[in-house]
Amino acid sequence: MNGELTEAAGYRSAAHPAICVLGDIPAQHAKTAPDQVAVKYGDASLTFRDLDTLSNQLANALLAEGFAPETRIAFLDRNSDAFFPILFGTSRAGLTLATVNFRLAPGEIAYILNDSETALLFVGKEFLLNVLSVRSELTKLKKIVVIDGNVNGEADLKTWLQEHSTSHPDIEVSPSCAAVQMYTSGTTGHPKGVELSQECMIRSAIEGLSVWPVMFRPGAAVLATMPLFHIAAANLCIAGLYAGARAEILRESTPQEIIQIIADHGISVVPLPAAIIHEITKLPNLSELDLSRLDTLLIAGSGIPVELLRNAQQALGCGFALSYGMTECCGGLTYLGPADCTYDAGNKLRSAGKPFGNNRLRIVDASGRDLGPGETGEILCKSDRLMTRYWRRADATAEAIRDGWYHSGDAGYLDEDGYLYVVDRIKDMVISGGENIYPVEIENQLIQHPCVDDVAVIGVPDPKWGESLLACIILKPGNTLRPDELEVFLRGRLAGYKIPRRYEFVKSFPRNATGKVLKRVMRSERTGQ
Repeated sequence: MNGELTEAAGYRSAAHPAICVLGDIPAQHAKTAPDQVAVKYGDASLTFRDLDTLSNQLANALLAEGFAPETRIAFLDRNSDAFFPILFGTSRAGLTLATVNFRLAPGEIAYILNDSETALLFVGKEFLLNVLSVRSELTKLKKIVVIDGNVNGEADLKTWLQEHSTSHPDIEVSPSCAAVQMYTSGTTGHPKGVELSQECMIRSAIEGLSVWPVMFRPGAAVLATMPLFHIAAANLCIAGLYAGARAEILRESTPQEIIQIIADHGISVVPLPAAIIHEITKLPNLSELDLSRLDTLLIAGSGIPVELLRNAQQALGCGFALSYGMTECCGGLTYLGPADCTYDAGNKLRSAGKPFGNNRLRIVDASGRDLGPGETGEILCKSDRLMTRYWRRADATAEAIRDGWYHSGDAGYLDEDGYLYVVDRIKDMVISGGENIYPVEIENQLIQHPCVDDVAVIGVPDPKWGESLLACIILKPGNTLRPDELEVFLRGRLAGYKIPRRYEFVKSFPRNATGKVLKRVMRSERTGQ
């Protein structure tokens, strides 16, 4: 109970009464700390006064276009210092920002712009030709504004803004209005637009600050290393700006450049995937860098090997943390903080931590019955920052949100202490001979073989068992393996029924634009189903 009271107190202390919607963030700090740097991008920087002024100008420019409230305005570019003025300006105009993954192919971009009914697109010149190649298909798009220059006669951002006022627009934005629309990665078909309200986004910032109080320290800064079209990257920076901290934006970078910026600029919180952490620990000059202001390194992705975490803790000397969440719940729901996210934490390191803020979890079986500690079922989530809906997808919304609980489609279990362990996607579960098998368990073992570079395990029809396991293997360059060698490797590591009897050696896996393996495509290619 004391822990709950402490967290509730942290939540209340992080909340600012004058900040109710995203557009309030730069306005508030422009009053109290106008000359403090809010956004840094390479050698360029924006103070909170600059950010507030630009947000106003953007809002007024958008309002002059005559768009109806909550019209979708899209952003398509790599990370840059334009993102947050566009986000806050769109918010102030009572419109909704739809973020687009810049890695998408032209046809995929067209799908999202049409699905969201985007009226105006902010696009980096690097991606303009992709848009123009499908321009005739974009039935609702009225205007294109190029973020970083005048190309092909399209409006450029700087010129477009010049004639508009820098005064705060006289418009009231409700916390219930749609702030952003972010698209799911589409592993099961077309991506769905996740509508998140202004209130959702603000609550997410406040709850984030309850576990990152370092953001309130003078000179605190967050580093955006991941694409800002992802909820995790956007949330981290918004939380920092909410607290009055500095958001440093990276467009592209190497592990050496990342750690150098962390040291030179006094970064407080940064998200990095395990692969980048591994590369950083191998850098020869690491011991020469001053990393004393790095408070927390957030492990992005699906966790970290124990030995790598041990090396990283020794080399970097900061706290480590990880989380579990999804776009539909406006980011992280659980948090494994620095006290638990250590190499000697034992089984807890396999977990995604415990729910924080006002987030709640249940584990249920296929009939909706609640399961006890250690029993694997579907993870259900209830949160104050649950999405409003899937855009234009009432059927999918009704299927996902039932009685106020979001059905994640993820399989997992809770331990006796309330820590969440994520096992796999429910849809990827294989039922063989009446046994439920989660492929990720097998993948986690096979990836440890020294000759295996990557692995994906799927279920295929079997006349005897219903389904059987097929392990698709990508070998490291210059290596060879036989299926029986992999079977021998798995014995003693897995129960017999979890060991695949079929193996296929491949060059690559089908993936979506965010890099997730498309197992439905793999199954279809092999079974026609």
